[in-house]
Amino acid sequence: MTGTHRVHAARLTAFAVILLGLVPRADAGLCPGIAIPAYFYPGPLWTTAIASVPRTAIMIMNPDSGPGAGQNPDYTTAVSAAQTQGIKILGYVHTSYGARPATDVLREVDLYKSWYGVDGIFLDETADTTANISYYQALADYIRAGKGGYVMLNPGTIPSREYIKLADTTIVFEDTYAAFQAWIPPAWVYRYPAEKFTHLVHTAASSTQMLDAAALSKSRNAGLLYIHVSSENFVKTASLTC
Repeated sequence: MTGTHRVHAARLTAFAVILLGLVPRADAGLCPGIAIPAYFYPGPLWTTAIASVPRTAIMIMNPDSGPGAGQNPDYTTAVSAAQTQGIKILGYVHTSYGARPATDVLREVDLYKSWYGVDGIFLDETADTTANISYYQALADYIRAGKGGYVMLNPGTIPSREYIKLADTTIVFEDTYAAFQAWIPPAWVYRYPAEKFTHLVHTAASSTQMLDAAALSKSRNAGLLYIHVSSENFVKTASLTC
């Protein structure tokens, strides 16, 4: 999530959890996996998320718009519990669209790996033009140089294709459900494996809209999906089939 989302994410309500156990029908192939912005302190929401995700998923940890000032044992415990269930944990690091000094970014990468043994890094506020590609290539190469080498980029829009090639997955849509209905990805998206793309859809108003967004995401070749349903009740009760 971009901009003020990283600052205020801790205030978000339980929507960030489980919108959805994604449950595949036997005749429909695999559903998209879940990418959860877990921008909340370890506790009931982390426990619910870990227990409710029935298949491969990603959770993005964000102690303090980055790894924070010191290792937190509550996060250490939560990360370990999630990884035991097969959930990938990524550490949140913002890049200010290529303007943040790479040394600052890499320092936070090192802290996440040292303190929490994360499976990879979520690079937020990613640029989307070729002018910045060398910056992100260097970051991706560094992240992959040791354990925890999964790279997730978030330009929040369709970037230059070079970004798709250097990341494990890229968030190519981050906007409202209404915008998602009209959004059409470029034809070249379908030439890549679905796991290369993630969609973040917010402001869905009902379980019907949630199901529609999930179907649209699958048809648009996304391997990972997150949907924010406005009603907290839908978050607690909805079970998504696709």
